Amino acid sequence: MAECDPLGWFPEDFGLKDHSVFWFDGYYYLVATHVPRSKQFAYARSTDLCVWEEMTPILTERSLGSWDEAAIWAPYVWEEGGVFFMVYTGVTREFTQSIMLATSTNPADPLSWENKGMIFQPDHEGMVWVDGQWADCRDPNVLMAGMTYYLYYTGVDIDGGIVGLATSATPYGPWRDWGRTILPLSDQALPESSTVTVHDGVYYLFYNDSKQGEVFRIGASPSGPWKNPEPFRPGWAHEVWQIPEGEWYTSYLTNYAITISPLIWDSFFSPARPFIGDEIHHTLIPLVLMRE
Repeated sequence: MAECDPLGWFPEDFGLKDHSVFWFDGYYYLVATHVPRSKQFAYARSTDLCVWEEMTPILTERSLGSWDEAAIWAPYVWEEGGVFFMVYTGVTREFTQSIMLATSTNPADPLSWENKGMIFQPDHEGMVWVDGQWADCRDPNVLMAGMTYYLYYTGVDIDGGIVGLATSATPYGPWRDWGRTILPLSDQALPESSTVTVHDGVYYLFYNDSKQGEVFRIGASPSGPWKNPEPFRPGWAHEVWQIPEGEWYTSYLTNYAITISPLIWDSFFSPARPFIGDEIHHTLIPLVLMRE
């Protein structure tokens, strides 16, 4: 990696929010919610995670009456069989939110991204989501386990803000909405920027809690059950990913820019805990046995 402190993308003329980092043909690509032009995604690439080449924004065309007419938020990208899939939040003029899909076979060309339309809206029992008004369904993330795709999203049910879960046999759907994968807290606002990753067969759910800040929970399967939240600092809206050589990194928001840092899985704990940085120091307190 380049000698850059810190790593990341820090544009001077606009801001960034929820984002995704992926690798294609010798470059890291970063796509992010554009601030203030939320009708397009900011787009850049880098060979070293330090110096970024700003590219033409993507998905700039909005269609009258479409589910993403007013804004697009929170992209997440993964590759499968030479096709790059991007799920993201579509927002109408009434702030009704849905999950959208776009694809590309050549991310080096910003114009190659094709909008495939709306693929998911919540329909689980107890949901709070109404077309034509503010309706929460955003911040998507997709994980494939076995032959099943797991779609995580943030939304609301009758008990409060949730991280929801849906499953499908294909990225295009149809998706079965299972509702909340973590129990909501009555005094908690909507969880934000959820993402899930797997390390050594263990599942880690990251999200931003309005009361606690960024947290993670550990689960034995893609649907949990999830252990109690643990803090994950610094930053918020984290993504956790591996570079081609296998090392782990995390990217996260700091003052509407994207900071990137090495990530360590600390096997002092079982299961391992994720820590931001390239070094961990443990302080061990000697056990003194008292004799009568």
